[in-house]
Amino acid sequence: MARLRLRYATWPRPAIHLTDTPNPACTECKGAGGWTEDYGDYDTGEYAGTEDIYCDCWNPDRTHRLLPVPNWIARRLDRSDQATWYSTEPPF
Repeated sequence: MARLRLRYATWPRPAIHLTDTPNPACTECKGAGGWTEDYGDYDTGEYAGTEDIYCDCWNPDRTHRLLPVPNWIARRLDRSDQATWYSTEPPF
């Protein structure tokens, strides 16, 4: 069963996306959608980095673009210090 939510994404173009969320009742990830695992170098055994592991109950790439957001609105959404939500640009 899908657990859908709306998400604002800025790449590749500003848009509203419909996306899936992790299962809150999952026993593997406990609703987080995944975990991180440290891994080491094969030869030396030293720490080599961290890898994100996604749980089977969720796929972060499963999204559907619903509505593109105009650039003048996207600029105001990206600026948290902007208090006005109207455009001073001409409509043409």
